[in-house]
Amino acid sequence: MSGKLYIQKIQERIEQIEKNAWPQIQTAAEMVADVIEKDGLIHAFGSGHTHILVEEIWCRAGGLAPINPLLDPNQMPYTGPFKGSALERLEGYGKILFETHDADPGDVMIVLSNSGRNPTPIEIALAAKERGLKVIGITSMDYSRQVPSRHSSGKKLYEIVDLVIDNMGPLGDALVEIENSSIKVGPSTTVLNALILNAIVCEAADILLKRGVEPPIFVSANLDIPMEHNQRLFKQFKPRVRFFDRYPD
Repeated sequence: MSGKLYIQKIQERIEQIEKNAWPQIQTAAEMVADVIEKDGLIHAFGSGHTHILVEEIWCRAGGLAPINPLLDPNQMPYTGPFKGSALERLEGYGKILFETHDADPGDVMIVLSNSGRNPTPIEIALAAKERGLKVIGITSMDYSRQVPSRHSSGKKLYEIVDLVIDNMGPLGDALVEIENSSIKVGPSTTVLNALILNAIVCEAADILLKRGVEPPIFVSANLDIPMEHNQRLFKQFKPRVRFFDRYPD
């Protein structure tokens, strides 16, 4: 029954997000819509497994085209979990990573970190703010408040960003304690972060339409329909979005 318990606990956390984090999600959507209306970009970063969420909103059917992913191959779990964890904790690395991307003042930066304690996401948030970007942090407040910062500033992600969205994840991420055991299983925040991000995208698209602006949304490449719409979006954002430069002319 642990599988069913996991589903129940995820549903409880989703209800908490809807009840307690909806105003912040709406604010984030307004920020995203404002930037898109001005032809800006939304940049996104998550280290470790959290990079999955950056891919969730980047170049995705039903997703926004002007998403620039800060995907660092050196921190991907498939290159070795120990190296990725070490780099996430290496002070100075986040600033270097941010500076390899073009980001303009007025753009939005989304930083995801469940604990909010490690130097790389903290430094990316700091560097983005220094450049004049608005920074949204998605983190677990329960987790973050119970652990010390690993950055020399002593600050955690939620203390730096312009807008905090609590993903309602628990300390340690796992939700389900197996009966007669201290083992906890079932990480929560991939599901919860994906829900938050897609809610922001949906709300931002709605806001843009109400302003009379067509939201730049990709359609699925696996539908039997002409792909001129997607091709136009790729060409429009090709000069500015990482990896779109590989799209053929």
